Amino acid sequence: MAPVVVDPTATPRSPPLPLASVLVLESWGAPAEDTIVRFPAGADRVILLRRGAPDNNMFARLVFPAGSITPARGDTITLQIRPRPGVFGIDLSTEDQFNSGAQIAFSYGLHFVAPAGARAAYGTDYRFERYLAVSQLAPDSTVVFLDSYRIASDVLTAPITGVGSYLVAAPRSAPRFRSIAW
Repeated sequence: MAPVVVDPTATPRSPPLPLASVLVLESWGAPAEDTIVRFPAGADRVILLRRGAPDNNMFARLVFPAGSITPARGDTITLQIRPRPGVFGIDLSTEDQFNSGAQIAFSYGLHFVAPAGARAAYGTDYRFERYLAVSQLAPDSTVVFLDSYRIASDVLTAPITGVGSYLVAAPRSAPRFRSIAW
C-alpha cells in the first residue's frame, strides 16, 4: 500500500505541547487486546487491531512495508502492541529499528467520545473532530503531532516514527490554523 503524499502547507500541525495541554480522544466499548506479532524481516505486514465482541470493529491498522523495520538480530521482526484503555491510542514496542514507510491508522467513528472540555474549547464535537491528529508521546510527556490525514471521514492515519505511544488528540484550546483537510 503506497502512502498518501501530504502537502504540509495544507495540513499544518500544531506545535508540540505538554500532555496537560491536549485533549485525547476517548473511546467506549470493548477494547482491542494486547498483541505480539512476529513476521519475517523484508516482508510486508498489515496488522489489524479489532475491538472485542460484540462489534469487532477496527480500532487501528498498522502497515509495515518491506524494509520499514530492520531486525535487531536474526531475520524476524517482533512487535508488542498495547491499546491504551479508554482512549484512541496504542503503546508500540520492539527491539528492532524503524526506518521510514510504516503507518498507523485509527478508526474512531463508532466509538468517538469527546473528552471533557472539548465542547467548551471547540464549540461542537464536529469542530473538535476536525482538529484531531495522530500524535506521539515523547519521553518527557510532550505530545508531538504527526503529519496526519484522513483516508476516510472517521479514519486518521500518520507515519510511525518509532517505538512509543501514539494518541489521537487535539490541542486543549482551538488553534488558529486550519483543521486537517480530508
